[in-house]
Amino acid sequence: MGSSASKLLIGVNLKMYMNREQTLSWLDAAVTELQNIKDNNIELFLLPSPPLISECLERTSGSLFAIGAQNISEYDSGAFTGEISPQLLTQMGCEYALVGHHERRALFGENDDVISQKIAASSRNNLIPIVCIGELSTEEKEAQTEVRIQITTALEEQKHLKKLVIAYEPTWAIGAEQPASSEHINRMCSLIRTELEELKIKNFQIIYGGSAGEGLFEMISQTCDGLFLGRRSHDPQTFISIVQECISIKAANQ
Repeated sequence: MGSSASKLLIGVNLKMYMNREQTLSWLDAAVTELQNIKDNNIELFLLPSPPLISECLERTSGSLFAIGAQNISEYDSGAFTGEISPQLLTQMGCEYALVGHHERRALFGENDDVISQKIAASSRNNLIPIVCIGELSTEEKEAQTEVRIQITTALEEQKHLKKLVIAYEPTWAIGAEQPASSEHINRMCSLIRTELEELKIKNFQIIYGGSAGEGLFEMISQTCDGLFLGRRSHDPQTFISIVQECISIKAANQ
């Protein structure tokens, strides 16, 4: 599945930065400004705070936006107080689930086994898993080894994936002043693509996160299918500008 043949995919992870009013205001502005785009080759997704998922689903009906969850349980149902059921998310209308984010690994102790189980839970509940992959090391060979291990441990047992999104985020670039260099991103995304093909995973997309913003996609559009945005897109006008820029670049590449 080559980048040129893939849909343009742009997502935003709001984490816990915005309150209810800010989230809904952001979403209303983005939906309104982008409602005239009639391009079947682009999809947008938003990962709001869990209490706002239902309202976000209502406000994005009929738009380019899909809604997803920032986290899910590896279990569909049961005695797991406080966890987020992937089964319920699907019933609500969610389409995506974020899995393996660095903050979940570092702050909540999610290991490779848990991440693999959450990918499986997403798939069996018809949620598209957005699997975060990213190295700690800034040394190239070590970084490549880390990424290979993460992909293998997360995906080698996944036999029934209908669709997969890899969000490549070098850990050292998350929240940094600048994203990773375009040369590094292109090398690593090419590596990820090769690894996925060797695992015989067919329907996948690769997006880049880690301080992604305006002006980046043009330099990585041959190896990436889109962007995974964070704080740099918290101004809705900035997000809209990034989307329009990416659409133009994608069209020029075809």
